[in-house]
Amino acid sequence: MIYDTLQNLSRYETLSSNFATAVQYLRTTDLSKLPHGHTEIAGDRVFLNHFDYTTAVRTPETLFEAHEEYLDLHIVLSGQEVMALAPTELLNEQEREEDDSILYTGNETYRISLQVGQFALVYPGEGHMPKLVCGTPSRVDKIVVKIAIK
Repeated sequence: MIYDTLQNLSRYETLSSNFATAVQYLRTTDLSKLPHGHTEIAGDRVFLNHFDYTTAVRTPETLFEAHEEYLDLHIVLSGQEVMALAPTELLNEQEREEDDSILYTGNETYRISLQVGQFALVYPGEGHMPKLVCGTPSRVDKIVVKIAIK
C-alpha cells in the first residue's frame, strides 16, 4: 500500500502506464464535478467509482475486501474515514464476487486515517476495510480509481 498526499501523486506515475493515465486524468479533472457512479477513463483498464456514505463503527460482520486484477486508489473528496488493513494471507476468504472483489473476515494489522488531500493506493492481495468511523461518524464523498495491473 502507498499512503501519501495528493500533491505527491505524480511521484508514482512510473508504477505503470495505466497508473500514469489515472494520474493524468486526476490532474486535469475537477473532481468536485464528477457525477456519482461509474466513470470510464480508459475503458476497463482505468475507471472510477464516485459515491458517498456515512462512516460506521466496525462490527464483527464488517468484511475486508481485496482484489486480484486492479489497484484501488482511494481519494476522499470531503469528510474523513479510517481504513483497516491486513494482508489477505492473514484473513479468511468468505466470498468471491464477479467484479474482482474477494471478501474476507479476520483481524486488522493496522489502520490509517484518510482525509481530504490524502490518498491510499491498495494493491492486489492487500485486504482493506474502508468506511470506518474516525472519532465520530462523518459524511464522506469519495472516489475510488480502479487501475488494471496488466
